[in-house]
Amino acid sequence: MKSAARFDDLSPVILAGGSGTRLWPLSRRRFPKHLIALGGDDTLLQATAKRVMAAAPAHRVLTLGAVDQAELLESQLGHVDPALVEGLILEPAARNTAAACATAALLAAERFGDEQVLWICAADHLMGDPAALLAALGDAVRAARLGSLVTFGIEPAYAEPGFGYIQVGEGLPQERAVYRVERFVEKPLPAVAEAMLAAGGHLWNSGMFVFQARAFLAEMATHAPELLDATREAVAVGGGRPFVPGGCYAAIPSTPVDKAVMEVSAKVAVVPCDPQWSDVGSWHAVWEVTPKDAGGNAIVGDGWALESRDCLIMANHRLVAAVGVVDLAIIDTPDALMVADRANSGAVKDMVARLVAADRREASTYQLQVEPWGERHPLVQWPGLVVNELRVVPGAELALEPAHPTDLFTADGEQLSLAAGQSGSWRNDTSTVQRWLEVVRKP
Repeated sequence: MKSAARFDDLSPVILAGGSGTRLWPLSRRRFPKHLIALGGDDTLLQATAKRVMAAAPAHRVLTLGAVDQAELLESQLGHVDPALVEGLILEPAARNTAAACATAALLAAERFGDEQVLWICAADHLMGDPAALLAALGDAVRAARLGSLVTFGIEPAYAEPGFGYIQVGEGLPQERAVYRVERFVEKPLPAVAEAMLAAGGHLWNSGMFVFQARAFLAEMATHAPELLDATREAVAVGGGRPFVPGGCYAAIPSTPVDKAVMEVSAKVAVVPCDPQWSDVGSWHAVWEVTPKDAGGNAIVGDGWALESRDCLIMANHRLVAAVGVVDLAIIDTPDALMVADRANSGAVKDMVARLVAADRREASTYQLQVEPWGERHPLVQWPGLVVNELRVVPGAELALEPAHPTDLFTADGEQLSLAAGQSGSWRNDTSTVQRWLEVVRKP
């Protein structure tokens, strides 16, 4: 990423605890969307980490995620910069964003001082123009140093009732590009969203915030004292690297930070910006940000479309052909295929709930195995034969010592054959993920 201004007192905080069920079957409870790649080799988490490191060094980045995703989080962050793993905080239970922000503020104040400025970011958002976001960050940091709790307001491209909105108030006297927040409007009715867009002065709420640790903790002490006390207790008895709060973390009230602090504080301000933001919170949103053919079809992988229009086809594992269909999301994964109305993200979430109730493994996890060098994805399991796809991340060394005779192949014709108990290795010196086909012959 192009060099940007760095801030000596800034600690980015990446919130990586979402489930992303609206992007099933690609995203799953134990493998949510921030851990997957959409349109590139980097996962959304890795892209977010690289983006925030343009403004602050890796050792000052804090990442909060679920304890049952620890191995995946450590692997993905470590491949961006090993120092990121030192800032990993593993929540023993999901307690929403107010607890996550309070935890980050308490630990940042302890490690860097209570004047440290925190930049709260979601791990699973896309920025088409990160330079515009980093430019707005400078305005937000300056306002935060003066005591404001700052959010980023996205210039709305259309009336979207599924987003929260911010009504912009008067400008702050100290910062001409920063404005007071008049009010927050959470997911308005379609007619209200249309009216706000026509009236102007309303921005999408991005869910990103910038504030000093001590300013945020002071506002939380005023507006959500019980939540802050419970979080402080859990942090006090926690420890380790990665840091894990105490078991009492599960007793913290589950509240969004917007409701706990931002919507009730008199110190909230907004910086308008247009970084081509997307929360990629639905298959429709993925379709919007993916390049399309002349028929409006967004195709990733080996997808084909005939007499079809405005479809999203994700076919990274086999050929998928769409014929004579309109407005569908066709999502193929190794163990589940979904065909859905592209715009009906609510129905996808309902389907996941049905699968969970039926105790289907596919609702929550893949069969993949996380390895030090990347991931092993099972493809075929027959008597006497197992076939896996190995995805080796840049800079990693694929090191194997199989228990059974194993052959490995790449699409470029490279081959590695290992007898049972024989060790072998291959290093990925490229800048992209490299894929191997692993064929294991079992007696």
